[in-house]
Amino acid sequence: MEQHDKSGAQLPVRWAVVLIVLLGSVVSPALSQDTVNEFWPEVDTFVTLSPKYRLFFMAQKSEDQDSEQERWQFGPNLDITLKPIVRMKFQTLDPEKRKYLTMRIGYRHLISQPGADENRMILELTPRFPLPKSFLLSDRSRMDLRWRNGFSWRYRNRLGVERNFKIRSFGFTPYVRSEIFYDSAVSRWNRLSYAAGVVVPIAKRVEIAPSFERQNISGSRTNHVNGAGLTLSLYF
Repeated sequence: MEQHDKSGAQLPVRWAVVLIVLLGSVVSPALSQDTVNEFWPEVDTFVTLSPKYRLFFMAQKSEDQDSEQERWQFGPNLDITLKPIVRMKFQTLDPEKRKYLTMRIGYRHLISQPGADENRMILELTPRFPLPKSFLLSDRSRMDLRWRNGFSWRYRNRLGVERNFKIRSFGFTPYVRSEIFYDSAVSRWNRLSYAAGVVVPIAKRVEIAPSFERQNISGSRTNHVNGAGLTLSLYF
């Protein structure tokens, strides 16, 4: 029985490794001159302060599509939630996903090498809705207040659906998401992204999430981006 449990617990991890390899093979060849392929590693750390408040620290590497330079971003966030009357029964290490409404106030410092640094204030509101067949729908609205060679703002709306699955006693969560961006610097909706991935617990307070994202951008040096992401999440 122990051998069966161990093999069942190892299967989602193996699937995650296979997905990472497949994503790497997908984004390695360039599809056209206006398409770039990137790898986005990220580390997220969550520290629960109380049932209503928690801290979230993030670090991510990506590429600035306007300057085509490597970019790192770091920042602290405060997550706020009203005490729920009823909690959703969604199996996850992230307790926020079991709450119907969460808010986030954050700061980002973006470092481009070479290039001008950017500072952002982040405001987010995310309602969640349980769907039939144990699916979970989330609708995140986010405002980025940006200071880089002047001030601008960007509105982002992201719709996502996810569902828990279990192999024996081990759970994992595939998801799909789509996000649209409005940028005040160009006064139009100029970016649309599609993403798919899977969240896999690998320890009591640790998750990994390999993903693939396609971005279509107008008014930029790069029109299309294929991004393979790998996020490590730590919960305390």
